[in-house]
Amino acid sequence: MFKPWQWSRCVCLCVLVGFAAPLAAAVSWQLPPQARTVYSSEAQESNYLLMLGIYRRINNEWRTQGGETVSGSVQRKTLELPAGADEREFFTSLKSQMPNRRELFSCSGLLCGPSNAWANTHFDSRVLYGLDAQQHYGVYELEQAGKLLYVVIYVVRRGNGSVMAQIEEVAPASSGARLVTPAKSIGNAIAELGYFSIPLQFTDGQNLEVAAAQLQQLVDFIQADTGRFTLVGHDYRPGTDNLVAATEHAVALQALLKSRGLKKPVAVFSVGRNAPAGRGASPVRVDLVRQ
Repeated sequence: MFKPWQWSRCVCLCVLVGFAAPLAAAVSWQLPPQARTVYSSEAQESNYLLMLGIYRRINNEWRTQGGETVSGSVQRKTLELPAGADEREFFTSLKSQMPNRRELFSCSGLLCGPSNAWANTHFDSRVLYGLDAQQHYGVYELEQAGKLLYVVIYVVRRGNGSVMAQIEEVAPASSGARLVTPAKSIGNAIAELGYFSIPLQFTDGQNLEVAAAQLQQLVDFIQADTGRFTLVGHDYRPGTDNLVAATEHAVALQALLKSRGLKKPVAVFSVGRNAPAGRGASPVRVDLVRQ
């Protein structure tokens, strides 16, 4: 069984430079030295399905349960891992290499539905067909220098004991509306990272906004959770009173949550530009943190 610190080779999965996003948006993955690339491709696609749910078989047909269609540059990589690899450990390690990720959907084991649907219907790759109880799937959004990147990961153990992995990176042609993270994934982020970075938008470059659907998911999560939470503001913009500005962002978001029916008290706090982690992701952000 390999460990992350034993990996000695870094493979860069680069998204093609085109109308969608610059090369810098790609992730540099650390992979085990003996990992074998079974298939790889790079293409521009106008109807890429970001699957944000699972497949169900209805009337002898696979039906999707949640998804968003995007257009942009897509890079696919199918990997066969070395003997002794652990599918859960590898999936967890890939996630850890995206410290500023925002989870859009994830599932594990039987909760992902049939592996057959992922392999043959979604990814169109028979080598990904494995054991339903030993599969992991996740969709994540990264923001780097104002550019969005969606990363799709699927890892599964096959019946013969080998472990296969699919990594797909999608650089959308335009940022458009930010996709919604459901309450369950907000909880996953806080459990794994210690915080959830709320997707923000600004009108006229100043007034903070969050999509109504995302606000509702935040309210649902906070209301249902037994913990206490703080909205932590970050502002890295030059020529700004960063502590004051970051406080204003957190207070504005607090007001938006209350407007959607939040009854539970949520504190606000500002770190200005004094938290270097995540600085490159966005010049302004607000994180939901469990106290």
